[in-house]
Amino acid sequence: MTEVCLLPGPVSLSVTVRAAMHQPPLYHRGAEFLALFDLVRDRLSVLVGGRDVALFLGSGTLANEVVAATLAAASPSRSLILDNGEFGQRLVAQAQRFGLQPRVLTWPWGCPWDLNAIAAVLDDTPPGSWVWGVHHESSTGMLNDLPALIRVARQRGVRVCVDAVSSLGGQPLDLSEVFLASGTSGKALGACSGIAIVFANRAEINQLDLTRVPTYLDLAATLAHAGPRFTFSSSLLQALASALTEYATPAQAQVRFEQYASLGRYVRGELIRLGHRPLADERRASSTITTFAAPAGWASEAFVEFCRRGGFLIGGQSAYLSERRLVQIATMGAVTREECAAFIQHLASLSWHSPSCGP
Repeated sequence: MTEVCLLPGPVSLSVTVRAAMHQPPLYHRGAEFLALFDLVRDRLSVLVGGRDVALFLGSGTLANEVVAATLAAASPSRSLILDNGEFGQRLVAQAQRFGLQPRVLTWPWGCPWDLNAIAAVLDDTPPGSWVWGVHHESSTGMLNDLPALIRVARQRGVRVCVDAVSSLGGQPLDLSEVFLASGTSGKALGACSGIAIVFANRAEINQLDLTRVPTYLDLAATLAHAGPRFTFSSSLLQALASALTEYATPAQAQVRFEQYASLGRYVRGELIRLGHRPLADERRASSTITTFAAPAGWASEAFVEFCRRGGFLIGGQSAYLSERRLVQIATMGAVTREECAAFIQHLASLSWHSPSCGP
């Protein structure tokens, strides 16, 4: 039985991305590799409004490590992190690992940022400080209001940093006024996991003293380098380049975003019809990840296994989900409406199975 991947990573790969992944390896100092490296950086830059792009081998977590290391070199004493889910909490932990002591505003899971509360804190924050939050909080499937945060921060001379790991490629994303942002290849862009992406303005970063930043995390040096500073997988780069053809023009990108939005609405609507209300309110729901409570009487792990036996891979094994009896499905990458409809049909059969016995 072929399993349908509805995980938030790794995501379902298209035939063309799979083929690109299996091309013969390229030398990472060779002309062909360097041309492809530049193409990927250029397309990513255009996709988010013109930021400079640094690529590292690693996950989205590594991208956030680069952001934290850079902030530690740049930061004044006052700063703010926004936490309304698992990945907001992780930003706090990463900042603290680099010696930062940010103020933290926290909201319950599934609740959006309170922009009035943020504004009140930033009113007491010196210009040049920063605020850091997660755009798409994938633990809850919520899309936080990044444009509003940028407006609030701009009015107070505060720089915005954003974890865009799960939002990059999933919906239109303008980072032109963002100081630092993180992304990854292996989520909504629809490529393989393994490339960490950091967006910045090179001129701003060049003003910082990064001499105490770990060598691999040196953002200024990575932005300035003509190709990768260190060994880089051509297979991962070729897969990402292939995935980015879906975003090669503004019109193509808009089609991609509309496909994601339509599929997300369909899935959420069907879940609600079956009595499984998503954790995120529809007005703030992400296009690509839907988190909801496991059915009554089911532990997350048991429900995940029920789905797996039906041929569907969903999320729920992570401790931050299972301890709350939450599960999630992702419609990232090459997932089709037909596959989602088959999952909904499997979910509709749930009443025939008991939590203790499984399917």
